[in-house]
Amino acid sequence: MNLALSILSEAASAQPQSVIDKLQAYTATAEMSVAQQQLNDPDYWSSVGIITITGLLVVFLILGILIFFFWAMGLVFKTIDKKKAAKAEAAKAAAAEEAAKAAVAAAVVEEIADDEADADDDEIIAVISAAIAAYSEQDGKAYEIRSIKRRDSRTRSAWSLAGIGDNTRPF
Repeated sequence: MNLALSILSEAASAQPQSVIDKLQAYTATAEMSVAQQQLNDPDYWSSVGIITITGLLVVFLILGILIFFFWAMGLVFKTIDKKKAAKAEAAKAAAAEEAAKAAVAAAVVEEIADDEADADDDEIIAVISAAIAAYSEQDGKAYEIRSIKRRDSRTRSAWSLAGIGDNTRPF
């Protein structure tokens, strides 16, 4: 029985200690402080090296993943932009074609409208002249027409018209 206990105790002592057990085993003595004992331990430096290398590998691996992610997103957005540009160019071509058709139609309508507008203007001038002549006969004075200009039907701003409408509305 003693032989079995001695073998088990030797096996337990032969097993390597964990880093935490080693750190807890350090005690301050008159010869060396805890920090000096850690620095003199070769296992301490190997664990520091492994932790450092692991940290650097993780950082650069994540940076590589991020670079790949942003590169892929750039490709996706470039293809989306190309599709939008192609659609916009097709829409511009269609709009230019429609504008050309509309310009031709507008030119034809404008020629017809100019002919009618000239006739309407002549009629309006004749009506105005007749009204002034009748007024001058009634008044006994001679009036003369120096110029006739079209006046914009909306000389006031929309805000001004809204204010007038609000202030003159009946209760």
